[in-house]
Amino acid sequence: MAPPGSSAVFLLALTVVATTQALTPTHYLTKHDVERLKASLDRPFTNLESAFYSIVGLNSLGAQVPDVKKACTFIKSNLDPSNVDSLFYAAQSSQVLSGCEISVSNETKDLLLAAVSEDSSVAQIYHAVAALSGFGLPLASHEALGALTARLSKEETVLATVQALQTASHLSQQADLRNIVEEIEDLVARLDELGGVYLQFEEGLETTALFVAATYKLMDHVGTEPSMKEDQVIQLMNTIFSKKNFESLSEAFSVASAAAALSQNRYHIPVVVVPEGSASDTHEQAILRV
Repeated sequence: MAPPGSSAVFLLALTVVATTQALTPTHYLTKHDVERLKASLDRPFTNLESAFYSIVGLNSLGAQVPDVKKACTFIKSNLDPSNVDSLFYAAQSSQVLSGCEISVSNETKDLLLAAVSEDSSVAQIYHAVAALSGFGLPLASHEALGALTARLSKEETVLATVQALQTASHLSQQADLRNIVEEIEDLVARLDELGGVYLQFEEGLETTALFVAATYKLMDHVGTEPSMKEDQVIQLMNTIFSKKNFESLSEAFSVASAAAALSQNRYHIPVVVVPEGSASDTHEQAILRV
């Protein structure tokens, strides 16, 4: 990842190369797009959730909030130790802020562990597991996996399944995560194809982008290539990067997360070919590594 404030680590193709891919990206991030995405994320904090989207989203783009110390103070002063969601936002945000350490009590630890139950929603299990991980607290991954699997069988929505993928990436590699990994193939089958160019869930761009980010994070975690064809990856990329203006912080965050996943994973890194000597070389350069 690029150093904070830098956007210099990019994958840029400047010469014509032979390719056997049937489909090439029609939408991608230019330097201008990346700066606009950063601007969408760099907003004043209104609550812990907005702070999380800004801090972690900017970090995905190799940047950071302007005042790290102030951001850390905001997180600590707005943290509710009796609320799982609040703990999740604080834990994940503090992880990417240098020198921002948050201590939690035994009562808070017990609260998070109790939330890892099939009686909780998949979202709550995800937030509890990620908070425990972010705070560096121990977790019985096998028990967490059992609770997650049981609960997922009761929800089965696209978003809940994506959150299950996100949860699994925080569990031990010693746990048998195969059943969760297999959900990726099921999710791919639920994607809608539009005109042979785009793939997305009917739930919209945000859920689609979170799926891409969660898939590659989990696959890097378990060391297995995702069950997606290269053309499908490019169609997903076309969907995610087709939007340049964002309606919400959470939407901008999801696109930043997907951009990082598409440019940093071990399996699929789409390439845009820019003909040598074209105006694109000096103007709207195609950026795929963020």
